Amino acid sequence: MQPKIFAFANQKGGVGKTTLAVHMAIHAHTMGYRVLFIDLDQQGSATFLLTGDGDRHQTEEGTVLDLWYPDRKIPVQTSPVFGFDFLQASAALDVVDDEMDTAILALRRLENLDSGQGNYHLVVIDCPPAPNVRQIAPLMVADLHVIPVTPDALGTQGLVSLVQTNLHQIRPANPKLQLKVLINRLKANSPKNHAVAKELVEHFPDWILPQQLFEREDVRTGLRRGLPYWEVCRDTAQQDAWYQAFDGLLAGVPDDDDDPDLREIPEPEDAEEILAQQEQAEGGVS
Repeated sequence: MQPKIFAFANQKGGVGKTTLAVHMAIHAHTMGYRVLFIDLDQQGSATFLLTGDGDRHQTEEGTVLDLWYPDRKIPVQTSPVFGFDFLQASAALDVVDDEMDTAILALRRLENLDSGQGNYHLVVIDCPPAPNVRQIAPLMVADLHVIPVTPDALGTQGLVSLVQTNLHQIRPANPKLQLKVLINRLKANSPKNHAVAKELVEHFPDWILPQQLFEREDVRTGLRRGLPYWEVCRDTAQQDAWYQAFDGLLAGVPDDDDDPDLREIPEPEDAEEILAQQEQAEGGVS
């Protein structure tokens, strides 16, 4: 069983991409899935959230860069904050932005990576905002491209171009890739924000997730405490919206029960009789 790969990518920064990618991994891990988080953003924001160490990414050793070297062991770590596995960022990640084919081969190593308990169920990739190799290559291997957008002029800038790139350049090379747009950081008291959100739903009805996530300080507060937003939120409706958004995305990810090689086979009613016959037959063999 190969993992499902979710790439969180947008060419616009400040849309909550890293926050949402981390929440995706938290939810999947909480639901019992084996999760691997990949931080491809050289700023290392996700690495900071997963470790609490703001300087963790200031190195080239033991990082996601090792994927680019087939002779190196993949340096998987476990987040001391959230408990799922991850490959940390490096401030030197821009050195891999020249070769698309090499990057695709590097990321394909994730497809057969063993967690120690079997292959991962889900790999979540946090891509950088720049439309470079580290944003495009993950889409070439991913099953799902999640585009977080803020419902304002700046937040939606480039969305049409990104969708067209997905459909006309990425999808022909990776036909399994699905696309979902998640409206994030909606300001509750902004009529303009709500109007833009409505337009997005009208223009992209097949891709927009039904949940709309509001701008809340509690989101950052929760992550600093090592908790997802739905565990600290005081707004029941938003609590449900956040939880349901990630639960909906997770719906297509198989677990061990969906893998015939890992699925437990029910014990037959006459198991003891069968076992006795086997032992008797083995005893008669000289």
